[in-house]
Amino acid sequence: MTIRRTEGPKPTIRTNAASETQAKTAAKPATIAPNVIKDGFGPAAKTTELARAEKTLKPLPPAVGRLSLDSREAQSAIQTSLAHLTPNTKTSIRNPGIVGGFQFPSYTPKSVDRDELGMTHVRLDRQHEGVKVFGEQVVTHLDQQGQLKSVTGDQNDIPAGLGTQKPALSHTQVLDIALKEFNGKPDRQPHSERVIYKDPTGEYRNAYRVEVSNTDGTDEPRRMNYLVDANSGKIYEQFNTIDGFARQHGAVNGHGHSHAHGADGHDHAHGADEAHAAAPGTSAADSDIKASATPKAPINDLATVTSKINIDQDVTVDQLKLDLDIDHTFKGDLTVALTSPSGKTETIHNRTGGSADHIKGNFDLSAFKGESAKGEWTLTVKDNARRDTGTLNSWSLNITPKATQKPEEPGSQAKADDTSMYSGKVALETTKNADGTYQLEDKTRGKGIGTYDALNRERASGQTQVKDDNDVWGEATDPERNRAAVDAHFGAQATYDFLKNVLGRDSIDGSGEKLVSYVHVSNNYVNAYWDGEKMSYGDGDGKTAGPLTALDIAGHEIAHGLTERTAGLIYRGESGGLNEAMSDIIGAGVEWYAAKSNPGVSFNWTVGERAWTPTNGDDTDGLRYMDDPTKDGYSIDHYSNYPKQTAVHGSSGIANNAFKLMVEGGTNRTSGIEVKDGIGMEAGQKIFYRALAHYMTPSTTFAQARVATINAATDLYGADSAEVAKVKEGWSAVGVN
Repeated sequence: MTIRRTEGPKPTIRTNAASETQAKTAAKPATIAPNVIKDGFGPAAKTTELARAEKTLKPLPPAVGRLSLDSREAQSAIQTSLAHLTPNTKTSIRNPGIVGGFQFPSYTPKSVDRDELGMTHVRLDRQHEGVKVFGEQVVTHLDQQGQLKSVTGDQNDIPAGLGTQKPALSHTQVLDIALKEFNGKPDRQPHSERVIYKDPTGEYRNAYRVEVSNTDGTDEPRRMNYLVDANSGKIYEQFNTIDGFARQHGAVNGHGHSHAHGADGHDHAHGADEAHAAAPGTSAADSDIKASATPKAPINDLATVTSKINIDQDVTVDQLKLDLDIDHTFKGDLTVALTSPSGKTETIHNRTGGSADHIKGNFDLSAFKGESAKGEWTLTVKDNARRDTGTLNSWSLNITPKATQKPEEPGSQAKADDTSMYSGKVALETTKNADGTYQLEDKTRGKGIGTYDALNRERASGQTQVKDDNDVWGEATDPERNRAAVDAHFGAQATYDFLKNVLGRDSIDGSGEKLVSYVHVSNNYVNAYWDGEKMSYGDGDGKTAGPLTALDIAGHEIAHGLTERTAGLIYRGESGGLNEAMSDIIGAGVEWYAAKSNPGVSFNWTVGERAWTPTNGDDTDGLRYMDDPTKDGYSIDHYSNYPKQTAVHGSSGIANNAFKLMVEGGTNRTSGIEVKDGIGMEAGQKIFYRALAHYMTPSTTFAQARVATINAATDLYGADSAEVAKVKEGWSAVGVN
């Protein structure tokens, strides 16, 4: 895809094979020789052999990640899902039922994923009388016990007979129709498939989806999709699934056409009445950790209320401040204490105050200096006398970590002695060749990261190495062609690290997929795009843009691969706007993450400004502006304007601004609605990623994306959390309710 200019580590994944092997082992009781039991106090003491046997028998935790569809766990989850989706019928994957003239759809399992919270998500493609339903999926969500919790996706009734109806047109005939519309020479064999298609009026049709591609160095690489009526040959819609990083022109329009210019955080509360505590969100400033809870918990006579906050950052406390808001009719009744994850307790208030009401204010708790911040912090409020009651409204922690030298991230053991064009000094992982030179092959991350020279060919292919003699890249004496490659390689490394260390995902497919980049595509090419397999970067024209290898551009393009391998958001309409927004959001996350340890990287809400000239690196001159999408004269920042701008690059501003507001706060220009404060970048990224991976489907709309992100935030932080509240506020500010 191309971009358009518009004026913490997870638990080790254990394979199902390992789990099954262990299950077989556990089925056989350990045989212990009689003479290995020794006398001791109480029960017989255990020998080393017995201890080892019991250790062997200890069950492994459930696997996290994508499950094999043939595994027992996946099959069980699929059958549970089908039993819910097709109640009161004998419908199965192969046996749909007919009720009231409508065909109950069958389903083809696409993937089964178990997440770090223990939930299982089953993604199913819809089928109708043996024919695929274009762009429609259902995702079922099972809890830790394997019980169905909720369902998202498309479940509309489809008229019986559409799938069994013989099309009037053949595959050859619809290919001719699409090729005529394409009006150009494809660079690969066109493809067609028969589908059931819901047209723009909402009526289901017998149709074909035809794909025709040409990515040979044009200003607008195309992988066109055409939805063609199977009987009349009418083209219902067409869209390009390859995006590009090029400048958009023109005012907001109603057609969406554009022209290129050339480029676990659960919380729990306990007490006489349950209190619901918010899980932490990181602050906008990286130095401090802020977390809040709003339990609104009643404090009854002679009762104890506890509220908990979980901190996932592993830092040492230097300073800790507690902000407390308690309403109570007699302050002298109450004892209030804070307990750290290690069990250390400090009393904040102990039945003082006489008849003075309420406990409100900020408390400096220097006694916790030196404690580890990571884990569960507990606030305890105890009522010690009768007749006076109140409410624990809210409390928050502000932790200033002790300054420490940041350790190198996993997979980044190289010395930061390589000079990039856009990100200062970086550390590239490379491979030494037999001749003593080095190439841009990183074998430390997943299944690898490779960066190659396209030799200015129209289409990137082959594996032409980018070489260096001494493994110090970007020196003044190095070949000019190496410069863009340094940034592309670093961008892929930084994106991999962000996905792994922040989102807990091993590359874009979750299984270490190799990230491949090509630089020097075509000549004077102001573009960069993901084509389904790799990244292609143009060198720019030297006037409007330099090489399109800036860090947030790299993150943006690779994120299109992530979207393809998860929700598969279709690149048109509202789902297309969300597709683009997800790439901008993750691109911003990569830049933010790299800036934490690399002084040469500066995070901002502008997209692609480092590669854009003449004000190279100036955040007032970029391709898009997530903090104010309307600033480019093309994008929209509010859903009320969607009918005027349906192009995916322009409409991406809706979700972009919603994300920025919930992360950092601010005011939406169109609505004038302000969101105060925010949940921080890390929490925002985790919420949107979880929504993309588990709650969105190919046809998700902006309204459905709101629900998806609320569901994701609820899973991670709790229904009454500050995170959920800010997600709602962000979407409401941009008119998505």
